[in-house]
Amino acid sequence: MDAHEVVAAVWRQRLLAALVCVVAAVAVLIGVQLAPQRWTATALVEVVAEPGAASGRLRSSLAEQVASGDVAVDAGEESQADLTPDGAFVRVEAEADDAPTAAALADAVARALTRVEVGDRLGPGRPLRAQVVVPATVPTAPTSPDLAASAAVAALLAAGLAAAAAVGRDRRTHRLDDAAEVEAAAAAPLLTRLTAPRDLTELPALAPGTLAAEAFRHVAWAVRGRGADPEPLTTRTVVADVVAGDGHVWVGANLAISLAQAGRRVLLADGRMGERFGAPGESAPDTPGLYDVLTGVDLDAALSPGPVGGLQVLPPGTWGEEPVSELLSTRFAAFLDAAAASFDDVVVLGPPLEECDDSRLMALDADLVLTLGSGAVAASALRAHADRLRSAGARVLGVVLLDRADRADRADRADRHHR
Repeated sequence: MDAHEVVAAVWRQRLLAALVCVVAAVAVLIGVQLAPQRWTATALVEVVAEPGAASGRLRSSLAEQVASGDVAVDAGEESQADLTPDGAFVRVEAEADDAPTAAALADAVARALTRVEVGDRLGPGRPLRAQVVVPATVPTAPTSPDLAASAAVAALLAAGLAAAAAVGRDRRTHRLDDAAEVEAAAAAPLLTRLTAPRDLTELPALAPGTLAAEAFRHVAWAVRGRGADPEPLTTRTVVADVVAGDGHVWVGANLAISLAQAGRRVLLADGRMGERFGAPGESAPDTPGLYDVLTGVDLDAALSPGPVGGLQVLPPGTWGEEPVSELLSTRFAAFLDAAAASFDDVVVLGPPLEECDDSRLMALDADLVLTLGSGAVAASALRAHADRLRSAGARVLGVVLLDRADRADRADRADRHHR
């Protein structure tokens, strides 16, 4: 997932991201308030030479004794004071549980240093003395915990948690309705976007010149040009929906009609076989079907004429005891080879990917066109299906995105109202 996708997910889930940021900020604020606070105050002591002393020999000063450990400071069990030599100066830093105590301790230690015996390294007497030059002041902010560092960590933590929460929820709930998002999730081109009618028995490909007919003609050209040869001898295409529905049936039928209208010999086979799809309807032709052909029936005996010249239809057939998945694994490729001897194009209506693995098995020997209802599936689900298909060796030729008719009607009414 690249940065652009993360930003888009955060924007779509911006309310959740904002809530996570607020919760993280409050949690950090409470944590800072509950954490033990430490306050640090600083005083500065200068080591100077008495009149007549050699100032160039100040290295043998109180600061040097501090550095060597000759000077020790007892700040108590709950507080501490550190002495840091800096040339002719000693910095006194005192830390305590509250600000006034830290300042008082730093001043007390600084005053104590003025009474420390420096030593007789420069001759008789006391040629060196210490004096407090910067008394300690009461600190206005604690040194622990560090508020600036805590704020920075809180910001990074909130941003990370907000992004993770937004992306996680977006993957589970965001439904694809944008062409670019569909292409990115499927890693395949969008062949066309159509508005499916309420009655999926309507066949707009039968009315050349309409927008829908032109769209299906475009899909037909994409199918025909899928190989290196601009005019492949035979195309083999499985059309399957991602989720349960009949949108792929409508797309596959119109695709077959468009191919036949281009002068191609086309076979439209219904691959929705098995008990999960129920018994064949009353309108189904009284002939054998794909299941029967896979079990040994002659292909020509199972064909029925389609609604246009050059189109033949193969129903699903009447299934028996042999598992559909086993027939597809062992005999589907031979069926395609036999169909290629008589047809220029073979279009198979496969079951939805979420219902069974039949379409995945078919796609091992044919190109796959996916149909997807707008808003019907999350990006993560489509990406998972596409990855699984490719890992099995299938080729996803492209995606057809279908808008719902009621949604299109609402958009038209809104547009008319706006005008």
